[in-house]
Amino acid sequence: MLGRFCLTKGDTPIAIPPRLRKPRDLLQALIAFGGTEVNAGVLIDALWPDSEGDAAYHALESALYRLRQLLGARDAVRMEGGKVSLNRDQLWVDMWEFEEELQRPHDPEANRIESIGRLRRLYQGHFLQHETEKSWVLKARQDLRDHLLRAIRDAARACEHARRWEDAANLYRSGLELDSLNEGLYRGLMLCHHELGDHGEALQAYRRCRELLTRFLGIPPNAKTQALYHSVRERAAYATAESAVSAST
Repeated sequence: MLGRFCLTKGDTPIAIPPRLRKPRDLLQALIAFGGTEVNAGVLIDALWPDSEGDAAYHALESALYRLRQLLGARDAVRMEGGKVSLNRDQLWVDMWEFEEELQRPHDPEANRIESIGRLRRLYQGHFLQHETEKSWVLKARQDLRDHLLRAIRDAARACEHARRWEDAANLYRSGLELDSLNEGLYRGLMLCHHELGDHGEALQAYRRCRELLTRFLGIPPNAKTQALYHSVRERAAYATAESAVSAST
């Protein structure tokens, strides 16, 4: 579900013919809505918004029947009391693994970095990145990306607290690969370079932030980011002047 959609049995990809597009959409929607006890009405609204009453319900039942055939297991999907669930004992989903990793308790900073590494390996791309842009896809995509960015930010701040500036900088860079317009991540990266004495890198991070915000959002960096930029620039100028004095004596 993360990146390019792929359905496999073991290591063998399962080809999905065009006539089974609706069962495929149903599988994707079920996972997007949590996979367990998803209200039939929610699925109908998502997949058959123009159908009503019995016609919509029969369309759902037909798609469920064909989805079970596609998966090759009758009990992989069940509907009871107007709610549909996937059998987690028979299916492995990268998104589920990703969510479980997010929920695992974390020990000190080193384990946080290892956890981010596992999350990034699972997160091969945004949720159904090459699929439909329907509202339920976009919501799941945004939620998952936000969860990962929050985990990266928290891990980076833990590294900052331990004064592990290089590790924190690497985490901020990882976050910017996912969201190149996230101003808070740029500030974190600037601070790390500032603390490492890499003033040129800190200023470059600011310039990149300013360029992208201006180009895509039509806004300048906010006051916090600009204040950090001026502080770094003053520190850089002072360090240059101090170096010049040292060289001349």
